Order: sequence, then C-alpha cells, then structure tokens
Amino acid sequence: MIYNWELPDWPNFKYQLQNLEPIWYEFAVETGEVNGMLNELPDPMQQETLLQLMLTEAIKSSEIEGEYLNRTDVMSSIRNNLGLNPIPEVLSD
Repeated sequence: MIYNWELPDWPNFKYQLQNLEPIWYEFAVETGEVNGMLNELPDPMQQETLLQLMLTEAIKSSEIEGEYLNRTDVMSSIRNNLGLNPIPEVLSD
C-alpha cells in the first residue's frame, strides 16, 4: 500500500463520488449498529467502553507518527481532561 502523498497526482488527486457512496452507507449502517449495542450497555460500561475507544484511537494515532505512548498515562490524561478523576492524577513526561 502506498500513502496518498506518494501518488503522482498528490495533492491534486480526484475521486468519483458515486464510488464512495456505498462505503459511506455501509459505515453509517455499522456505526448505527455499534451505537445500538453501546446504548444497551449499563451506563458505567458505556463510559468505560468509550474511554477504551478513545485510548485505542490516541495510541494508534501516536504510533502512526512514530511516537509510542504509555497506555496508563494516556488513560489518566483522558480521564483528567474529562474530569472523571476526583483528584487529577499526576502524569509522567
């Protein structure tokens, strides 16, 4: 797989909207299914599931940039920033 910036017409690439519509539709369907499952969970489990999703996204995004973060520190940061820790946890640098 090549990156977008490696394509010969970068950054002026073109796309066909009709080719993307089925993908967007499928994404919307799957998102709705996940949302429905999430809504069936008890509130504490919903919150923990969303926190884990945010954690995973933060870790994966940083890895793309070549930075490897400590999962515990990232979770503490997320919880601190959302005001979920009664006393904010001190994070390592």
